[in-house]
Amino acid sequence: AEAAGVAEGTIFRAFGDKETLISAAIARFFDPQPFRDALRAIDPDEPTVDKITQVVQILRDRFHGVIGFMSALGMEGGPPPGAQQGPEHQEWLAILGQIFRPDELIVPADVFGLYVRLLAFATAIPPFNAPRQFDVDELVTLITRGVLPPDAASTATTAPPTSRKKD
Repeated sequence: AEAAGVAEGTIFRAFGDKETLISAAIARFFDPQPFRDALRAIDPDEPTVDKITQVVQILRDRFHGVIGFMSALGMEGGPPPGAQQGPEHQEWLAILGQIFRPDELIVPADVFGLYVRLLAFATAIPPFNAPRQFDVDELVTLITRGVLPPDAASTATTAPPTSRKKD
């Protein structure tokens, strides 16, 4: 109430009780629509690296906010199993398909999205970043260039470790 500049009574008249207020805050905070809108705001005609940078930033911001919010409320664990499996929770991957042309990435846009989600999620969890924080530009470089020098990429194998031949 203090942060909003209104009396507590005003808030509780609107929400009834603290639990209802918290539930409304959680529902609003976890609403995926602002996230989807931010992705849709990316211009598909921008250079590929600029689009990748924006996707990484949007995902990082989302995860930093979610994890911070959950921490502030003392929430532990993730969503219930299967909670984010429906089409409405995968719509953001389809949006990436509208942002990136098929020839811009070496993987389908939805697979790219899953890769970026892994990085963004991991970098949003402070202990996973210890002892060093990675910024968006570093993550974009990792995504776009990998960890091998340019001349090593042509000799590197991309087969999973379990399928490589043993000498």
